[in-house]
Amino acid sequence: MRIVWNEQSTRWFHDASRYTGYNRELKKLLLPLIPGRGTLCDIGCGAGLIDLELAPQFGRITCVDISPAALESLQADIQELGIPNIDVLCADGEALTGQWDTVIALFHGGRDACGKYLRLAREQLILVTHSSLRGSFGPETNQVRRCFDVASTEAWLKEAGVCYHLTEHSLEYGQPFRDRQDAFAFLRAYTAGMTEDALERHLDRVLTSTGDPEFPFYLPKKKEFGIFLIRRAENPFFEANG
Repeated sequence: MRIVWNEQSTRWFHDASRYTGYNRELKKLLLPLIPGRGTLCDIGCGAGLIDLELAPQFGRITCVDISPAALESLQADIQELGIPNIDVLCADGEALTGQWDTVIALFHGGRDACGKYLRLAREQLILVTHSSLRGSFGPETNQVRRCFDVASTEAWLKEAGVCYHLTEHSLEYGQPFRDRQDAFAFLRAYTAGMTEDALERHLDRVLTSTGDPEFPFYLPKKKEFGIFLIRRAENPFFEANG
């Protein structure tokens, strides 16, 4: 599904990252794959929470997204945290030119993304992809299905003759809530075709009480995903995009 970026959805991402530590843990998985820490381009960065974590390890990071609302949130975080080495660019990643040492694309892309993104990478492209086409929230019949997953991405890469290295992982990345109304709004945004009564019944089944005064409710979720490392040196047939 395509995320609708607004003040509410941005807050959900911030809350989940802070509560679970997800982006700190994701950083630990990504950094060993990137021996040189010069320039990084995050295509489809959204709110750029992983880039805030990665910034101290890189010379310069360019965050690219088509959503002005997502980038406005990221720019506010950059200013608040005093991060000097992140540039924000509102653009379609598939139309980018230039090169960065490392290019990453997290949980978006498609069949043609590899070729277009790898041309931007001097050293490596890293694709992070959901393990399953199934959505993360709601009953199975109401889950919003994804357009691609690890299996389909592998199939595309093999068809294109791309050399890659795949590792699969699972991290806790559930959603904390300030109240039940917030949980209801979240579930309505991330499911399809559920009535209000069905939403309330589902919340009764899955929502847990935390005892945390800031986030008294939590919706558990294990985020399962694959990390594809695609090194330019192993794929010389992709020409640089100067």
